Amino acid sequence: MIKTRQSETRPPENPDDGKKAFVCWNKDTQAQSLRVEMSGGGFFLFPYSHLTFAKMERMESREILTVSFTSHDLHIAGKNLRELGMALQKQSVDWIKEVSARYATLADVDAVFIKTIEVKEASEEVASGNPSGR
Repeated sequence: MIKTRQSETRPPENPDDGKKAFVCWNKDTQAQSLRVEMSGGGFFLFPYSHLTFAKMERMESREILTVSFTSHDLHIAGKNLRELGMALQKQSVDWIKEVSARYATLADVDAVFIKTIEVKEASEEVASGNPSGR
């Protein structure tokens, strides 16, 4: 399998349309962990072997993708997150990051767009298998 490398933006497919795709994730079929890039320049690494579940919800005009690892929960808000969720199912997402909301109108209509990522420590009750602690 070929590992792809993508930059922050890539040229539009049609140079006349003036749109850019703001890349907020990268697919790699050989990824062993998910890197979550934070806006301040720091990052988290979550091994796929610690992935416990993922859940996709649609709420009015946005989507929420919740990804739980044994120690932390990720709450990803944005649009067109189904593609990202399907790639997580195959454990083939190398990294994700937020893209500033001001670029939402410039993103391709069907492109994954991550508006916010929240990383929270899993509570003791959740880590012990009791989901009522949420």
